[in-house]
Amino acid sequence: MRSLSRTLIEILVAITAFLTVAVLFHLGGNAWQFSELTGAIIGGTLALWAVCTPIRAGEKVEPWLDREQIAWVLIACGVLMWGFGESIWRYYVLNHQSPFPSPADIGYSCFPLFVFVGLLLQPSPQSDRGRKFIVLDSLIAMGSMLAIGWYLLLGAKALDSSEDLLAKFIGLYYPISDIALLCCVVLLILRGQRRAGQTRAMARRAAFIVVGSGICFFIMSDFLFNIQQNANTYVEGTWMDLGWLWGLVTIGLAAYLRRFLPATSTTIFVHRLQQQAERASFGFAQLVTYGLVALLFFVLGLNIFSSDRLQMALRPVLFFSTVGVVGLVVLRQILTIIDNEQLTQQQAEALTNLATANLHVEEQAMMISRRNIDLEQGIHHLKEVQAKLANGDLRARAHLTSGELLPLAISLNLMAERLMHLEGANAYARRLIETIDELGAALEHYRTGKAFKLSASAAQFPEISRLLLAMGLRDLAGPVYPNTKPGGVEQPTPSRPLSTPPEALDRSLHARPQPAPSRPFPRLNRPEQPGGPPSSPAVHLEGASRERTEPLIDEFIHKLRKSDTQWE
Repeated sequence: MRSLSRTLIEILVAITAFLTVAVLFHLGGNAWQFSELTGAIIGGTLALWAVCTPIRAGEKVEPWLDREQIAWVLIACGVLMWGFGESIWRYYVLNHQSPFPSPADIGYSCFPLFVFVGLLLQPSPQSDRGRKFIVLDSLIAMGSMLAIGWYLLLGAKALDSSEDLLAKFIGLYYPISDIALLCCVVLLILRGQRRAGQTRAMARRAAFIVVGSGICFFIMSDFLFNIQQNANTYVEGTWMDLGWLWGLVTIGLAAYLRRFLPATSTTIFVHRLQQQAERASFGFAQLVTYGLVALLFFVLGLNIFSSDRLQMALRPVLFFSTVGVVGLVVLRQILTIIDNEQLTQQQAEALTNLATANLHVEEQAMMISRRNIDLEQGIHHLKEVQAKLANGDLRARAHLTSGELLPLAISLNLMAERLMHLEGANAYARRLIETIDELGAALEHYRTGKAFKLSASAAQFPEISRLLLAMGLRDLAGPVYPNTKPGGVEQPTPSRPLSTPPEALDRSLHARPQPAPSRPFPRLNRPEQPGGPPSSPAVHLEGASRERTEPLIDEFIHKLRKSDTQWE
């Protein structure tokens, strides 16, 4: 069985209830006298089996922390050692021999020692400040209980001179060990209040509560037994003996719960981590500690106003014990004041740091706000420039000088420059196409016998001037300009689809009605250049001249077609 079994817990409760009834009503002859031994065997065996059972892969239980498993093994061994001492005690009782002192005390004395060490080995994640106050509270509780135990039992046993040294030592050891175990319970309560992280898992918390309850049951019976045994009033088989039975079975149940309770869920674990800040508040643990101090003062008052000789003999030890406890209380208050001052200084520093952080946050917020405003203004400006460019205003430019939008503004301005350059090239191409159409019409008119007329604006285009020069019409070509626009800026010949397709231009030059073959090209006489050489003979556009001119026109049309193909 590797998971928590309610059936096993119910069986354990049923067995404990049966043994309780057997002790109270003395059932089974002398069998009821072995109820404490049965409880020790059941509790110790259950605890040792639960702790030594390995955790399987994938089993959702809390893992062992540090020396926690060793601690529970020691507690289980302490319970079994007490059962060993009880078995020897019963052997002496059944044989009508004195069981005290005897080898049974070896087993009895090992129980508080093993359990005490096991409780101290339990994991504790406390900080230095938390451990300091836990130690002081534990010392205050232990001092108060020792002083009260001195008043009730220890003093009378220590002053009794009728017992031998070994019996007196063992008689003092048991109540002192009970007080030490009770102080461990208080320590568990203090630890449980300040636990955080993994030590606050449900399995550990439940185990601490159950084992603390079991130790309290055990100490109650043990302490009452010592008091009644010292007063020679102890009677076996009463309700007072039930504390041993309940306590030992409860300790075994605590070990079983620690091993098999499921692991705490991640949501609960994270929630407890968020609440792990230690607070110096007055809670149940401090109430127990200072309640013991108040009880100590009450006992001291009873001792002071008592006239019994035994109480007068106990008074010095009780008085100085009370003074020591009061000194510990004063020391704790001083440390609490110092700690509160340190916490106040830390809080003031934290508030100062928080104010500085808030100031930085405000500055960052203002910078972000200004940056957002600049970005919004820049984006609005770029949108306006883009809208102007889209509406044909190619002279619009972005005027940003810095910021994240500067590369975008530079790119937009570069695009506007290219668009403006392209627009100028397109206008130049349109004028050139119109001039070429005009030249083609003039040539057609000339071939039909009409006068060759060409507007003066055609001379502005170096392409037309070169064409006229190549055709032998130098008189009309004018000066040959470089491939420039007016103003001396060199411009490449733009490549743009013609307003008149090259096919139409070809048909207009070659497919039109041919002139009468009887009429040759007339002569074109050059005018005399002032101060120049005499005019050359007129150029006859016949024969070789015609053969030379028409291929030039065809080549020009071919270039226009090629330009149109590049635009497409």
